[in-house]
Amino acid sequence: MKAQPNRFKPGKPVMSNPPARYLIDTNIWSALIRRSNPALVERFSSLEFSQVFLSPIVLGELQVGYYKGDQTPKRRLVIEHITANAQLLPLDGGVSVAYGQLRAKLEQAGTPIGPNDTWIAAEALHHKLVLVTDNTREFARVPKLKIENWISHHAD
Repeated sequence: MKAQPNRFKPGKPVMSNPPARYLIDTNIWSALIRRSNPALVERFSSLEFSQVFLSPIVLGELQVGYYKGDQTPKRRLVIEHITANAQLLPLDGGVSVAYGQLRAKLEQAGTPIGPNDTWIAAEALHHKLVLVTDNTREFARVPKLKIENWISHHAD
């Protein structure tokens, strides 16, 4: 038997998979604000800043909640805390193309989702993020979208 050439060459050490990166939906931020779910708070607290992303659409929804609600300084600080602990995604041309493609695909299939949710899903797909949401029924209609529900393990 002829000896095989050595196919193993020195190089960089094998790295484990990079940590997942998450786009946090409005309902998850709201649950974190209420702090009513200790497991959710613990899970979120275990993340690094580099893993947590905020959509401008979600930030807008949080702002609506503020302006429709009590508008206290404490509530304003909560929103500022969120923006300080997550990376705000750009709403750029790439996301706009992803939105157009996704909305057309969902409408053609007869399975559209709400306009804000379409933008959020497009951002997650474009940036290759896992969407963390408690609205799994709606987002499950989006092909190839990775979804996790850190609040419950059942479909809503």
